[in-house]
Amino acid sequence: MLAGFLALALAIKYQNSIKDLWSFNIERFNIYFYNSFYQSNSEAKRKPPLSLINKEAELKLYIGAPFTSFNEEDWQKFWDIIYEAYPLVSPEREGLPNKVRQLTEGEIKDRLVSKYPTPFSYFKDNHWQSFFSIIQKR
Repeated sequence: MLAGFLALALAIKYQNSIKDLWSFNIERFNIYFYNSFYQSNSEAKRKPPLSLINKEAELKLYIGAPFTSFNEEDWQKFWDIIYEAYPLVSPEREGLPNKVRQLTEGEIKDRLVSKYPTPFSYFKDNHWQSFFSIIQKR
């Protein structure tokens, strides 16, 4: 009886701290859940097709270097830039994990120019349009 009364008194005294801790952990769980199902969610704008062979052939044909010398590992790193989700959205509260999202077209351009200066640093707007039309084609 005394233990129950003591527990009730402590719960009342620290109810705000308990609520904050509870809401923080719920929010944390929601972010982990969101991140784990992001790629299958409708928010993932670009989804890889079952086979990337046609797109790889078009990139080799229409753009050339560096795609003509790509091996399987190079292709995987390239497609990760296009299709993967990255933890780029900063958490709203300190201590929470980052939310993931896909790169925007501008961020993709920056990463590709940085990673493959030839040919991407020489691309004009019409080149980028052709490139993204190949990438986004189903």
